[in-house]
Amino acid sequence: MSLRSRSAAAALLALGLAAALLAPGCGSSSAQPPAGSIVPVKGVVTYKGKPLARGTIVFEPDSGREAQGEIKADGSFVLTTFLPDDGATPGVHRVAVAGLPKNVLPLKFQNVGSSGVEVEVAAGKSEYAIVLK
Repeated sequence: MSLRSRSAAAALLALGLAAALLAPGCGSSSAQPPAGSIVPVKGVVTYKGKPLARGTIVFEPDSGREAQGEIKADGSFVLTTFLPDDGATPGVHRVAVAGLPKNVLPLKFQNVGSSGVEVEVAAGKSEYAIVLK
């Protein structure tokens, strides 16, 4: 095979890989949740009785995709798992708040493994108070 043929073959291979990676709907993971697998979740996060004014709240289930939400100035949040503001999977979740300096929120609350905060997400309930002490 000539150098020119090899270059053309390499270019075609690269183009094919790029097309496969960018093709919508391909692959095993879906951007949409299975029907009925997500329930709406919103709430307020407080620390020492006052709303947290920023950060990212994380709900990590025992299995499956975690949910996250940006905390607004009034401490409120809405969780996203697959699509914006869709909620979280039902079941027990470990909860943490990330993205804050330790002088605002102790590091133990910024990791799901050390926060000690758990919430059970259930169909029929959409409002959750996350109280950090």
